[in-house]
Amino acid sequence: MDTNLLPRQGNLRNVSISTLLRVAGTLSSTVAITSTVLSESINARRHDAQEALDRHAKAVSDLSKYCQIDSYYVPSVESIVREWKDDLEETFVVLPLDGEDAKEALLREAMRRKPAKADGTGARDAAIWLCIKRRHLKGASATHFASNNTGDFGAKKGDPSLHPDLLGELGDRAEDFHYHTSINSVIEKLCARTQVSITSASFPEDALLSIVEQVVTHQDLTDFPDFVDRSPEDFGPIESLELAEIRVRSAYSAGGVTVGFLTASFVMPLAVDVHEALGNSVSGRLGGWFELADDAAIVRFDVTLLKELARNRH
Repeated sequence: MDTNLLPRQGNLRNVSISTLLRVAGTLSSTVAITSTVLSESINARRHDAQEALDRHAKAVSDLSKYCQIDSYYVPSVESIVREWKDDLEETFVVLPLDGEDAKEALLREAMRRKPAKADGTGARDAAIWLCIKRRHLKGASATHFASNNTGDFGAKKGDPSLHPDLLGELGDRAEDFHYHTSINSVIEKLCARTQVSITSASFPEDALLSIVEQVVTHQDLTDFPDFVDRSPEDFGPIESLELAEIRVRSAYSAGGVTVGFLTASFVMPLAVDVHEALGNSVSGRLGGWFELADDAAIVRFDVTLLKELARNRH
């Protein structure tokens, strides 16, 4: 996967990447980035985070001219970058750049040889290509390379087919090398879309309790005004979860396994001893990835997003 398909803001595991990871897992396939992509993505996050922190500092400075501002935690750019780097390395296999490929990448740039540009730039794109090509030629399985940089990797800008010069470098392994301009294209190549019906009855008790635990420990929980400074222990024991308005957004079948993404509204009744602090229940909307058993029961559910979280006192 190329740098241009990784998110510049927010969480790494967006809908497309989460789907790809889940599908690849069912097929025992590897989702990888090169060490060059790792560095590019880290540096892009550093640049964007520093700009945001600078804007934040200026806004605070301007506001302080009119009122007292209490101190509060603002992460450093280094902590933001470190977290992003950890996420990348935990999510993807990172393919190292061979020393010979690093040298050739510079030569390609100087010689204006694809995927380097005609203006004498593009060593990083060349390094990415050479790393992926080496991995493909040494392996025995198919490779799916995703990049929307058709200007350098495509036959021409906007063309979703691999440039013929690059295709020719693959020799007799060209047939099992697939170039994609989007993550969704990879997903649709690896598996088939399917239709599934999921209701609240599809969730066994252990799946519901797993969702409860994921909600109260979710990293976005404290982003909601009702739950600032709340910890999982504040919710007390929660023994049930009610789901409604369940909507399957996508579902795929791969390797005999059905996975997909759904959204739903939920209500979590709270224990009596926390009613005064948090109310009778917590409600909101969630989205997450599911895996279905042969009997259409949910065997795994990963909560990836929370919305409209609120506490209720009735």
